[in-house]
Amino acid sequence: MKQWLEGHPKAKLMARKRAAILDAAHRQFMAHGFDGTTMEAIAAAASVSIMTLYRHADDKEDLFRAVIAEACEQAVDAGRDDEDAGPALPLGEALQARALRFQTHLADAETVALLRAVTVETKRFPNLAEMTWQAVIGTHRDATAAFLARREETRSLGTDARNRLAAAFLDRLVGTDMLAILLGGHSATAGTREARARAAAAEVLAAVQPYAPGRRLV
Repeated sequence: MKQWLEGHPKAKLMARKRAAILDAAHRQFMAHGFDGTTMEAIAAAASVSIMTLYRHADDKEDLFRAVIAEACEQAVDAGRDDEDAGPALPLGEALQARALRFQTHLADAETVALLRAVTVETKRFPNLAEMTWQAVIGTHRDATAAFLARREETRSLGTDARNRLAAAFLDRLVGTDMLAILLGGHSATAGTREARARAAAAEVLAAVQPYAPGRRLV
C-alpha cells in the first residue's frame, strides 16, 4: 500500500484512512477470503469512497498482501513478547507455561483466520505462505531457542542443539486437532493441552538433564 511522508500536509489524515482501510480489508478478507471480497465492500466497510481506496492501494492483490503482512507483524510481536516469560520459574514449569501459551495462540480465532486465508491463496501468493509460517511458528521457535539460551540449565548445549530442542518442543504441541480447527471443528480440550505441555517439557528436561547435574529443573 502507498505511504505518505510525514511532512505531507495531509499525512495524518491519510494515515487514519489507511488504518481504517487496512482494518476493513482485514475483516473482509478474514471473513470472506480473497475471492469473496471486493474493493467496493472494503470501501464501504472502511467508510471511504472507492476513489479514496484506490489512492491507498493499487488493487485487491496489493491490499491482501498488506493485510497479511500486518497480521504477520502482529503474530511476530506476540511471539517476541513471550521470549522473556517465566525467567524465575524452574525450567520445567516455565516450559509448560510456554507450551500452553503457544497452543492458545495457535488455536486463536485470528491465527486460524490468517492460516485459512493464506492456505487458500498459496498459488496466487506463494511468498505469503513462508511469511506466515515464520510469523506464526518460526517466531515462537526462535523465541523458545532464545529463552533456552538464557537459561543456565541449557546455556551450555550450543546454538544448534538449542534450536533443535526448540523445534522439537513446538512439534510436540501440535496435534491433528489443528487440522480440525482449520476445517471449522473444535480445538483440543484444556486437559489435552496440559498433557501436551507436560510431555513437551519433559522431553526437553530429559535432553538437558545430563548437562545440568544437581539442578532443579522441574
